[in-house]
Amino acid sequence: MAKNTRNLVLTSVFIALIIVMTVIPYTGYINYGAVEITTLHLVVILGAVCLGWKAGTLLGFVWGFTCVLRAFTNPAWILFTNPLISVLPRIFVGMVAGLVFAWARRHMKDLGAVAVAGAAATLTNTVLVLSAMYIFGGMIESYRAFFELFKTILSTLIAVNGTIELAAAIIVVPIIYRALQSAGVIPDSRAVK
Repeated sequence: MAKNTRNLVLTSVFIALIIVMTVIPYTGYINYGAVEITTLHLVVILGAVCLGWKAGTLLGFVWGFTCVLRAFTNPAWILFTNPLISVLPRIFVGMVAGLVFAWARRHMKDLGAVAVAGAAATLTNTVLVLSAMYIFGGMIESYRAFFELFKTILSTLIAVNGTIELAAAIIVVPIIYRALQSAGVIPDSRAVK
């Protein structure tokens, strides 16, 4: 019973973080010029490695849903009003993080498994979101001109955003994971062995 309560509370905290980071500028999305880097994937990855792939999938859905709502408030984000671009890839981010962590944990120490899960989930986000933008982006009539420009800068977005987001996931998520273990928020697998 205590584990279920802890998981429910942690899931709620991660959901609240996603919502708050979506609405507070420069927390969930960091703008530099016309390019925007997300940090919300870190919350989803951390939630998935702490709570498992099912909770990770839920957190990914919440992230995608908040992304859709945010897109309706900013014309530059019109592509993200399409759930195939904003929601579906983010669901897979949480799922991949949880499943890869469960697999990697059997083959390496926790922090290494967290880093591998973070890398896999971040690459999942980058590849699926940008692929969905490429496939479905031309469907919005008012966005066609920008979409043509987008196709020419796709490789830059992958190189810049993907690299920064990947580095953040590999470095930041294991640090926070270890801090949560030290604080007793999540069990330390070393104590179980």
